[in-house]
Amino acid sequence: MPMGAFPEDPRARRVVTVLDEHEIENCSRNGETQILTDQEMHVLVFPVAEGATSLALTNILDAGLDRRNALLVQSPFDLDIYVDAADAVQDFSLAKHMLLSNFCQLLGATRVSITQMDIVTNDSVQSLKIEGGKLVVKGEFGIEKTVNDSLCSQLTLVDEYHGGEADLAGAEQLLRNTRLLGDSNMMSLLQSVKASNNRIKRRSLTVNLSTEANKNLKIVGRVVLPSATLALEYGSTVKQTKEYRLTVEVLFGAA
Repeated sequence: MPMGAFPEDPRARRVVTVLDEHEIENCSRNGETQILTDQEMHVLVFPVAEGATSLALTNILDAGLDRRNALLVQSPFDLDIYVDAADAVQDFSLAKHMLLSNFCQLLGATRVSITQMDIVTNDSVQSLKIEGGKLVVKGEFGIEKTVNDSLCSQLTLVDEYHGGEADLAGAEQLLRNTRLLGDSNMMSLLQSVKASNNRIKRRSLTVNLSTEANKNLKIVGRVVLPSATLALEYGSTVKQTKEYRLTVEVLFGAA
């Protein structure tokens, strides 16, 4: 059930809403019941009772996300972690970037660097290059300018490691633990490093950082949000699609 005890099954809580009893009654009265009955959404009744036994609910409380009228999205990489829906694409894209770098480190890479980033918003694409240690976009007349996107300021553009023998088991376990076994780029890189008779030296790959996050956000998009509560704050989040694509160069051994 969407309300009641916090679900143990993570599939029943991909999206969590926090509503008080009055707002829940209004949803029922106004016929805005989709948010109350969707099988992949759960409604937390505000105020949320203390003494949670579920790790996921404890994480929500500890992060201060149990705010009235909050709309929370489950992490695709850790099913017990949630973020505010307005921050989901950015936060989970950053998380995937960090996981990619950790994965390459386990494979014995000596350098992981971003060479280009594309921000896809609805039907527009903004391409950024590395200039002066920053991601910049060239506007009219070739003038370079920084981009007003908070993810850009948080990305680590270059990671360098000492290198060494690949921890193949550890790299594969990272993919399993973070539900990234379906990422074809990471699996291909893992297989290339496994080829011990002809080890890979360099790989340039393009990674969509937002694929997994957008799958959970689609659940929000298919639900009609109550106009008096969630629609005002999260309406733009539902309408706008955003993707971050990175072109990354991975080096193994000396450059």
